Amino acid sequence: MYLNFYQFTARPFKLTPDIRFFYPSQCQEKALAYLLYGIEQGEGFVVITGGVGHGKTTLIQRLSKEVKAQRVEVTRIAAANLDAESILELVCVSLNIPVEGKSRVGLFKSLEDFLLKRKTKNIRVLLVIDEAQTLTPEALEELRILTNIEEAGKAVLQIFLVGQIELRQTLLKPQFEHLRQRIIASYHIEPFTRAETEKYIKARLEEAGWQNDPVIHPIVFDFIQEWTSGVPRRINLLMDRLLLLGYVEEKHEIGEKEIEQAIRDMEKELGHQKPKKRGKITNVSVANKLNKKNKRKRASR
Repeated sequence: MYLNFYQFTARPFKLTPDIRFFYPSQCQEKALAYLLYGIEQGEGFVVITGGVGHGKTTLIQRLSKEVKAQRVEVTRIAAANLDAESILELVCVSLNIPVEGKSRVGLFKSLEDFLLKRKTKNIRVLLVIDEAQTLTPEALEELRILTNIEEAGKAVLQIFLVGQIELRQTLLKPQFEHLRQRIIASYHIEPFTRAETEKYIKARLEEAGWQNDPVIHPIVFDFIQEWTSGVPRRINLLMDRLLLLGYVEEKHEIGEKEIEQAIRDMEKELGHQKPKKRGKITNVSVANKLNKKNKRKRASR
């Protein structure tokens, strides 16, 4: 639809993570540095947390690309309230280790044999657990036990826990003291600042072949920051809708009127609302508009 209208080579704001559109914000670059540091250490846990839609999955995709030449085999699984036996089975499945008919002890032995064989070939195995905040305490303890597997004093499995803020809160509980002692690095991904939001949008547009069509007025980025609080997935949702609106109304210039219309449309459909904790408003006209709207609401009560 709007791809041909604006002569884009790809859809710039898909919800599906795409490494081509990775934007190296200051926070993302720091998180990547922590991940790479963890890989250099080759042992223990690395914990990366962030809110919903903050770009954790895209960050892991970027990491996988970075370590391709380092003889690191990356396997990624998504957790969903897994217990100890389920997490062990899922880890084996992700590594193509047969699991049918095996007990927990059998699964552990098969995994250990697999990891030791990889070690003899000088291949390190990195296990990335996505949505790790949903793991049960028993599953987390099972993962800690897996990091005990070693050969010649060197760990043969490293684990990255990636999840929402609840993961950090869980790991602070007294029962996870032993696991915390094995965390060699941790980092929390914050939303974009106003400046980063604008750079993020422009970077994705340029990657898709944007030639300044449509022209986007600066105030648009202020509205986007205010409505999304700098959360990448929400930015993608709003920008996709804004470009669709531009196509439908044949706009080659997008300003205040268009972004306000896109936000109204979003808020009418499927309950899309701005986050409860809004980002700092950096544009005076945006702040004034919102203040006037709030005054009108109070006066009508």
